[in-house]
Amino acid sequence: MFSVVLRFAVTVAAIPLCATYYPGVHMQNLQAALIAGAALGAFYALLRPLARLLLKIINFLTLGLIYILIDSWLVWTVAGMYPEAISVDSFWWAAAVAISVNVVRMVIDVITRSTKK
Repeated sequence: MFSVVLRFAVTVAAIPLCATYYPGVHMQNLQAALIAGAALGAFYALLRPLARLLLKIINFLTLGLIYILIDSWLVWTVAGMYPEAISVDSFWWAAAVAISVNVVRMVIDVITRSTKK
């Protein structure tokens, strides 16, 4: 349960952090960016597993690149839903945000698995 909450918190914080460090991601204000991050966290929790389940065979054929495409699309969708909170210059910046979120989520998974043993 702790790992789920931690992954959600990291996903929420990803939008403001990426807007701070990536020149192609822009944040208008912190509160709205955190709300957009919460929407991204909800998308990651609800839509991402469904999309990954449906596209599992295509993922095998593309060597995992379809998962990056799905996560980038989720970031791009959240940026489109909250244009007053965050803007992403291109799909490639959305991919950079998605990759950053996934790397941190993977590290959290490794850490929480090692503490369970």
